[in-house]
Amino acid sequence: MCADWLTKMKTVKTLERLMAERLLALKAIKFQPTSPFLWGNGWESPIYCDDRKILSYPKERDFLKLEMSRVLAETFPSVDVIAGIATNAIAAGVLVAHQLSLPFIYAYPFPKDHGLENQIEGDLRPHQNVVIIENQVAIGDNCQKVIEAIRNNGCNVLGVVTLMDYELELGHQVLADANVPLVPLTNFSTLMDTAKELGYISLDTAKIVNTWHKDPDKWTKKHV
Repeated sequence: MCADWLTKMKTVKTLERLMAERLLALKAIKFQPTSPFLWGNGWESPIYCDDRKILSYPKERDFLKLEMSRVLAETFPSVDVIAGIATNAIAAGVLVAHQLSLPFIYAYPFPKDHGLENQIEGDLRPHQNVVIIENQVAIGDNCQKVIEAIRNNGCNVLGVVTLMDYELELGHQVLADANVPLVPLTNFSTLMDTAKELGYISLDTAKIVNTWHKDPDKWTKKHV
């Protein structure tokens, strides 16, 4: 009886693992060590997370909505407003806000240069507690700018909930400096372990990706 219980416990999957499996099954994770992707900050990367694909699949979209809502509500029970970072996290933010029956806003890293020139879209009142939704956190620059914008509007930022955490030192340091906790549904380490175990990536490619992860800037300079 005890042995059977232990066996079942070993097969229980974490949320990080379940989310990683879904991203891999949807082919939302791309590995291109010989033709790396260009990031907005100038880095080249042998891995790319196209998490927006989840929105096209109702079952996976529901999983994202329910799990992100659950994690957010359990971690930040005093939340008043959900904020999505434009544009990639608007959809996920709306899903979560609707599930939790909370107000929703979205924010750009920079104010718009047309119309009302807003940086924050929607109604945000002073002293409200805000949780930011981001699709993935890498270097943390967009999170930093949106945190500043929300604080400049007299509100509190309780934390950032993200689908994917690249677990890069730079991104973690940015949020630590801002004194804002990061809560991911999955992360780079779990994604790589799952990809290797399920045969989505060869050992040679995994080695290249892990080398990049240790120092993306150095890796980029060698491949430019």
